[in-house]
Amino acid sequence: MRRVCTKSLTAFAASRFHGGPATIGGKKFDLFGYEVDMNTAPWIEQIRKCKFYDEAGEVLVNMNVKNCPPDIATYNATLQVIFEAGSKQSTPVDNESKFCAMMDLLEEMSHRNHVKPNEESWTWVMKEAVKSGNYRIGYVIQRVMEKECKSCPADLVAANEANAAKAKAEGKEHPGHLSKQLGLFDVQIEA
Repeated sequence: MRRVCTKSLTAFAASRFHGGPATIGGKKFDLFGYEVDMNTAPWIEQIRKCKFYDEAGEVLVNMNVKNCPPDIATYNATLQVIFEAGSKQSTPVDNESKFCAMMDLLEEMSHRNHVKPNEESWTWVMKEAVKSGNYRIGYVIQRVMEKECKSCPADLVAANEANAAKAKAEGKEHPGHLSKQLGLFDVQIEA
């Protein structure tokens, strides 16, 4: 009896001081001794049914309330909903940015829940950069994918290059507010 109690307490103490859920008797427990639900499948189904990406965010909040931490599959499903949703809410919000929503989710994923984004995660972000025509962001995501995932899908790289070529052909290679600024040697100083 003493050994069983000692093993349980040791596992619980390890979880308290090392931050991860402790496994005792095949069940996982959080820092405060509550059982952690690791079954994310029903939550992923709820996320996939969301029409707007704010709804998907609410599902993630509910997961945390029910002590079911999101895993990589849950986050990737949420990134997919962000990409495929028409808008954040039923009525579009001024200046909403799917890219910012995706990056916010990746930040939560990495820093709050210590889940490292994988190739699928970054692919959803790259798809959004290509779809929105923001080739500069696409270049950055491509470099991140090459560093973190060793490659970036060739079709997305080609589509991003096509966006860059289109912007150059239309004279929109540089942001409008930069093209209106005077160059250093164009400034005339009057005495």
